[in-house]
Amino acid sequence: MDVFKKPLPIAPDYKMRVFLLLLFFTPNALSCFSQSLPYSHSKLIRGIEIDWSTHQRHAVGSDNFALTWADDGHLYGPWGDGGGFGGTNSKHRVSLGVARIEGPADNYRGVNRYGHADNSESTATIKGKSWGIVSVAGVLYMWVHPDQPGGWGNWGEIAKEARLHRSDDKGASWQAADWAVTNADGLVGGNILQYGRDYADAGRPSALNNYVYHYFVKPNAIPDTAGRASELHKPGLIYLARVPKDQLMQRESYEFYAGERGGKALWTKDLNKKKAVFQDENGVGMTIGISYNPGLKRYLLTTEHEFGERGNFGLFEGPTPWGPWATVSYLSRGKGTEFGHERAAEVPPNTFYWTFPTKWMDASGRELTMTFTGAGRGKDNDSFNTVKVNLLTN
Repeated sequence: MDVFKKPLPIAPDYKMRVFLLLLFFTPNALSCFSQSLPYSHSKLIRGIEIDWSTHQRHAVGSDNFALTWADDGHLYGPWGDGGGFGGTNSKHRVSLGVARIEGPADNYRGVNRYGHADNSESTATIKGKSWGIVSVAGVLYMWVHPDQPGGWGNWGEIAKEARLHRSDDKGASWQAADWAVTNADGLVGGNILQYGRDYADAGRPSALNNYVYHYFVKPNAIPDTAGRASELHKPGLIYLARVPKDQLMQRESYEFYAGERGGKALWTKDLNKKKAVFQDENGVGMTIGISYNPGLKRYLLTTEHEFGERGNFGLFEGPTPWGPWATVSYLSRGKGTEFGHERAAEVPPNTFYWTFPTKWMDASGRELTMTFTGAGRGKDNDSFNTVKVNLLTN
């Protein structure tokens, strides 16, 4: 079994810290730019600082890597289209695998828990993709989207449904639910809010303790230049569902956010009454990252806009899982500010799916580790990437 330990970061002699700040020094400039933002700029977090000298890249040829912090202290997360850690885009390739990430952010190693028989602890059989996994009471749950034969990530197939899977053995085997969330429900995707270890965090409001929160997108596939479906959807609506922690596999137990009354969230089981918790007219991606930051008592949401797989990074913060949201950073390839543009040789403009694992947040909530992936077709950002970031607070 191939593993790695304490790998060297890319370009270790490159120590310059890069500031990605949506901060303007003239009122006119701020006013003009704000018109393109889905939400006004955050008054709490004025931007992020990325320390590119800490960038690590592994499992080249495998992408996605949603992560959840399990009860055993490790991170677990699915990858797609590759051989995982120790594999390549072709060597030990599976459609969907699950990795275990052991150790701290600056000294971790990856182990293939579920993947190819030649380099994993158990053999993968699922054909599909995933961007949503969570550990609750020692059990892993994962949303799985179907894929075409060969597992190359066809967005048209992926958008058809999201089916929840359960693992009682830390990802070694999976059991599928007998129901799915489908395009006919007016929903695509399947992303899960991350709290602390095993979905337990004393810093969150007690009223939220009994539920697991899931995020979906209103489907409206935008064709790419080849006429295929994309992961980007317009008009850019994100919906929120909740389910009791002990009933995740029961479809009838899910409720959807239906607005607020008197400052209190309303919930409904009628899909026709659901209301969006986030909207960006520039579109949103199916690959949404959402984590609770206990140090700042804020929810951090990441998604794409304008064009998929282009580095169009959006980071937003809010006081509850349903907002209201404020913009921290909003980067666009068309404006020359796409994610990683200052390190274009190592981080080409094809990144997507940025997340903040809760295990790798410091107590203040300001020093985090970000993971991201990309579309590199077996090279560069088509991999597991980590980098240290600081949230710059007022």
